[in-house]
Amino acid sequence: MIETAMQSSVLWLTIARPQAANALDAATHEALVAALKDAAQGPQVEAVVLAAAGIKAYSAGADLSEFSELPAGCAALRRRELLLQTIEALLAFGKPTVAAVQAPAIGAGAMLALACDRIVMAEGAWMGFPEAKYGMPSPMGAALLARRASWQVLQRVLQAGERCAAADAAQAGLVDECVAADVLSARSQARAAELAAIPSHAYAANKAWLNRELIRDIAEAAAHATAHQAADPSN
Repeated sequence: MIETAMQSSVLWLTIARPQAANALDAATHEALVAALKDAAQGPQVEAVVLAAAGIKAYSAGADLSEFSELPAGCAALRRRELLLQTIEALLAFGKPTVAAVQAPAIGAGAMLALACDRIVMAEGAWMGFPEAKYGMPSPMGAALLARRASWQVLQRVLQAGERCAAADAAQAGLVDECVAADVLSARSQARAAELAAIPSHAYAANKAWLNRELIRDIAEAAAHATAHQAADPSN
């Protein structure tokens, strides 16, 4: 579920499944993609903040309870397809996007934040990619992290599955700002408004160019994950 609210010319899109740690199910993916499409066409929207409800998690990642009726490999493929569509929608969205991360962002949830133009993270929050520890490769996460992180950070966060606290994430360049929790919303709104003040045609043209290779890499990463899954004898 995605809740929407306008603050001046900034549209807030809030992942609202706090009872499920804001895990990303098909309905949430589809609602977010649809909301971005509407926002792209709405002249009253000049920027978007992607937020999440509750204090437990920004997003715990994919909703692993969904598609339980399918074989494991098919369920993983379906979740990957949904995630790819959402990330591509964020990367292709021509207006500014700011992730307001109030709590842990994990796996696919961290990827949504990383697909935004700016990330503001509250003190006490953290980012993590624990998939490798459970035998689940995350080349899509690698593609998104690589745009911001050094090789050393990639090794710690992606390969070793270490959590990256907000202050460390800011120092490593994974997020743009680490702020007190009580000013997260205000700071995210201000950052979105600052970006929205840039002439929209120039911002959109630059963003399309900046993201062109990442959009390609994300699609290739998803295909690589699917090929690896097909070759994995445990599936």
